[in-house]
Amino acid sequence: MNLTSGLVGAEVTGAIGWLIWDNQSKLNALSPGMYEDALEVVKTFEETDSIKVVVMRGAGRRAFISGADISSFGKTRNSPEALAAAQVAPTLLRQKLIDLEKPLIAMIYGYCLGGGMGMALNADMRFASTDSQFGVPAAHRGVAYAPDGLKQLVDVVGPSSAKDIMFSARRLKSDEALRIGLINRVVDAEDLEKDTIAYAEVLAGNAPLSMKASKYFINQLGLERAQRNEARMEAMQKEAAASEDFKEATRSFMEKRRPVFTGR
Repeated sequence: MNLTSGLVGAEVTGAIGWLIWDNQSKLNALSPGMYEDALEVVKTFEETDSIKVVVMRGAGRRAFISGADISSFGKTRNSPEALAAAQVAPTLLRQKLIDLEKPLIAMIYGYCLGGGMGMALNADMRFASTDSQFGVPAAHRGVAYAPDGLKQLVDVVGPSSAKDIMFSARRLKSDEALRIGLINRVVDAEDLEKDTIAYAEVLAGNAPLSMKASKYFINQLGLERAQRNEARMEAMQKEAAASEDFKEATRSFMEKRRPVFTGR
């Protein structure tokens, strides 16, 4: 990987690939160059067969991502042309995270605000520490939040809660975020990484083709029927049914042992 910003890290532990937002002097705020580096990391993880699950996190425990780096706006938002150019990499990264065929977990300590909350919504699941805080300050910044990001928020928490979050620009604590479905789990900060790893390892032991199909099907079911790729969904079902993993699952059941899946 050729990472140039110095603000994004990548690690691999066993079957887990870690995408790390590392801009700690600015509470991991999203600065120019970070999107491109993150895209490089995700592409590499996607192409590495030994990586079964991807977890993204902020460096340290003060923040997942505190939002966009406002100090960069003078260059990236000083004209319509500059803004359009600055939006290319974030758009590509967002789509790559959504389309990633492997499970993606956001592990969240502390602040998860603005673009940070948008980034977390790209994950399949969000596990957070008890001291985490969530919010979108668009109404305090005079920003019309992008419709694609709003749709993700609405899909997760529903229209009424989404309006509350956007209209008030307030910060939600972890218990409320859990209650409205914005996050999946709340864990003490001391246990968050351990619990996230344990869950990721459970997923890493499951059948990759099955999880890949489930993720794709669930995303497709969020579309209007006419927009769905019915042919691909049918092909994925046939691929799983004819796979070595399906045979291994049957053998292991009969032999009363844990299956060993290969993704083939």
